[in-house]
Amino acid sequence: MLFSVRLVSRQPHDMSPESWQAVVSDQLRATKAQYDQGKIRAIYRETGVGVLAVYDAADAREMDQLIASLPMSRYFADVTVHPLWDMAPTLQSL
Repeated sequence: MLFSVRLVSRQPHDMSPESWQAVVSDQLRATKAQYDQGKIRAIYRETGVGVLAVYDAADAREMDQLIASLPMSRYFADVTVHPLWDMAPTLQSL
């Protein structure tokens, strides 16, 4: 099942830039691992906003677990998840 996932994070005011960069580094490694496992089909940086990704998860429960497992999950200011379905086969049949 495909999901559109938008993640917006915010650095806490009381966190040093060095500590934040460590979290960002951990996040990038975790994101790469999910990508390498095929859980992330596509990922884009929304300049100045956050990340937009297309995830492939078995169901909503797995999708929730994938997001919660990310090192930056406690710093997400906004998380938007929508299930997707591929319209191409329908369009091709017209």
